[in-house]
Amino acid sequence: MNFELLKNITILYVEDEHSLQEDICQNISPFVKEIITAKDGLDGLEVYKNNIEKIDMILTDILMPRMNGIEMVDEIRKINSSIPVVYSTAFSDNEYLKKTIEQSISGYIVKPIDIELLLKSIEKASVLVENERLRNTLADLNKNLEKKIQHKNKELILQNEKLYDQLHTDNLTSLKNRRSLLRDMKRAKDPLLMLIDIDSFKNINDLYGEHVGDLVIESVANILKSFVPELGFALYRIGADQFAIMKEMEFDEKACKDIVENIILKVNSKPLEIIFYDILIRVDVTIGVSAENLNLLESADMALKKAKSERLKYVIYNEKYSLDSEYKNDIKWTKIIENAIKNDGVHLFYQPILNKDKKIIKYEALIRIIEGNKIYSPFLFLDIAKKVKFYPELTKIVIKKAFAKAAELQTRININLSIEDVVDLSLVDFLKEQFVKNDVSRFITFELLESESIKDYKKVIAFINSMRDIGCKIAIDDFGSGYSNFAYLLKFKPEYLKIDGSIVKNIDKDENSFLIVKTINSFAHSLGMKTVAEFVHSKEVFEILKSIDVDHYQGFYFAEPQRDI
Repeated sequence: MNFELLKNITILYVEDEHSLQEDICQNISPFVKEIITAKDGLDGLEVYKNNIEKIDMILTDILMPRMNGIEMVDEIRKINSSIPVVYSTAFSDNEYLKKTIEQSISGYIVKPIDIELLLKSIEKASVLVENERLRNTLADLNKNLEKKIQHKNKELILQNEKLYDQLHTDNLTSLKNRRSLLRDMKRAKDPLLMLIDIDSFKNINDLYGEHVGDLVIESVANILKSFVPELGFALYRIGADQFAIMKEMEFDEKACKDIVENIILKVNSKPLEIIFYDILIRVDVTIGVSAENLNLLESADMALKKAKSERLKYVIYNEKYSLDSEYKNDIKWTKIIENAIKNDGVHLFYQPILNKDKKIIKYEALIRIIEGNKIYSPFLFLDIAKKVKFYPELTKIVIKKAFAKAAELQTRININLSIEDVVDLSLVDFLKEQFVKNDVSRFITFELLESESIKDYKKVIAFINSMRDIGCKIAIDDFGSGYSNFAYLLKFKPEYLKIDGSIVKNIDKDENSFLIVKTINSFAHSLGMKTVAEFVHSKEVFEILKSIDVDHYQGFYFAEPQRDI
């Protein structure tokens, strides 16, 4: 018998036979914390109400004056439905016995009372009491933990928002930067974009020094700030000597020319006075304009280059500037992709992912096209593959080959999938077929690229759940590259979070990059996810990542992608 349990129990003992009550109290009081007595059911109910926080269980007779034990227990159960009850009675009427059973009591002792049996019944009830205490304690701990996690998450989200603003703001001018422009372009429906380039800015830096160059940039930014927002345009600094303005509007060539000429007049009209150095610097700008929605930035840049090459003040993009070369390029890559699919020219290279001890724990499968002695990176052909509808076929080849390699080597492999892949039901069916042919689900992790393009979260979550059901893992890839929606993590609950290499690679030189990586890592860990840092290119970067407790690592510091593993 566990007498330690009994020492924590306070009993309400209700008995109308005073001598028996005294005898029982004398026998069991050495084993329990406290015994509180009552002379009948009505008295017992009142005593319980007055000592509700103290009383852990009830020991009661059934037949008593004014209110019997069963009636008393019914009333007490209205207050505390789970309190353990042990009946002690000489009465053996079946109807009363049935009622006590319906009350889910902990014990039933027949008079005359055997003390050992009574103590065993109390011990049994005390287990229930202790379990209830433990549940309450755990519930309180969970509530406190949830509050702490919620508070920490709010702090992290606020910190991330602050860092996100810093990441999307130019430090010198406080204007939105290139990342902001790319983000805003994705959201815009009918944007007009103008790139404003300071002519011969390198000469200013070389002649006067970068500190004066910075003052020139600030001066031009202030000129643009003074009137561009009034025209309804958002203003950005997107390069060392380049600004951009963008607005959603229906393209009107005359209105567009008026805006461009106004900008040129305002900036080029008079020299900039650099007061601190007492010098005047004349600045001219060249402008490239585009309203091409699909390739907005590229086409505006193309117009800017044409203006510079032909020494014009501005050029408004026209399709004839790029259609022929783009068309020829598409035809070239369409043939390369088609031949690769037909002639087994699509290959997988594998880049290892390592732990803190530099031990390889898995590989990421990366697509390449090999034609003769040439190896083509996906950056050269994937966008065109999507355009000419070869992308799904390439994805299927990657899945087949990665599954075969995982089965052959019994090793873990990560496979990249886009959101378009995930919501493509035919591809999901293909995946399930391949899992039937290759029992490798336990080796596969799907890396999903974070994206603003998600329209149907239900389909994505359904895919994730179906893959998890068969043993696969889920990772969010390139987290922090742009949108960085923390809602993804709460909705998708991935096992792994891959921190984008564009932030990781500068972690040893840029304080903002360090803070962003640290915040993402901490947030992921608070949600029970493991982190993977991409683009680990040096020992210095690796050591910094280790110091903030990143879990896994991938990059050229360890190994380039390999064809054979």
